[in-house]
Amino acid sequence: MIKVLYVGDAAAVLGPSYIASPFNVENKGFSIHIWCQPVLDALNADPEIEVVHLTNWDAYRDFPRKPEDFAKYNVVFLSDVESEVLLLYPEWTQAPMGPNRLKSLRDYTKNGGSLCMIGGWSSFSGRFGTAAYQGTPVEEALPVNCIPAGDDRVETPEGTWIEILKPDHPITKDIPWDECPCFLGYNRIIAKEGVEIIARTKETHNPFIVTGEFGKGRTMAFASDISPHWAIAFQKWEHYGEFFRRIVKWLAKAV
Repeated sequence: MIKVLYVGDAAAVLGPSYIASPFNVENKGFSIHIWCQPVLDALNADPEIEVVHLTNWDAYRDFPRKPEDFAKYNVVFLSDVESEVLLLYPEWTQAPMGPNRLKSLRDYTKNGGSLCMIGGWSSFSGRFGTAAYQGTPVEEALPVNCIPAGDDRVETPEGTWIEILKPDHPITKDIPWDECPCFLGYNRIIAKEGVEIIARTKETHNPFIVTGEFGKGRTMAFASDISPHWAIAFQKWEHYGEFFRRIVKWLAKAV
């Protein structure tokens, strides 16, 4: 059984809100939206894969603290979760707070675990730089570097298409990538030396899918999102679920 920890891609939805007067303001709804639910469903559909999902607010409290705490997982995904969520603790009134969880994740990967970062407004450098993985131990483990400062998002309402450079890689093999829908944006990332660029954007040749080794572990970066708005068309593609199952099995060294 391949055990996966998937962190991020969720939001609390408040509303609709009604303002009838200065004295009458009401919220008439509250719900939790799991943006990554299609990925979780696709992975759980495979009897060889078991997924634990942590929302950002759960991860703030429950993200594993030490390298050995990660040992029960074969693969860790980070997606749209700022580095501070994992670095800091709710126990902010005590010093020290606890182990540096970004260092623990790096060491877990170096010792044979697997790590994948999925793009989004709160991934890599992120929107206005607030994801803030540049210069962190997580960046050290990834096969890419984040841009050093500022906003790394590339918004493409006209659509961005990708080209596969390694069609025989276990992640991409036998999937008709010439039929892959466009993406509406992605994060600018910088491939490190010695890694494999599996896919890039067609027009700008920016790295899009990058894999690598870190110590005994495998790592991967996927520059776009898995959900709307960037991946609204990709999420509806018939090969979407198979692609993410392939990622998990490759990272877990099951293929």
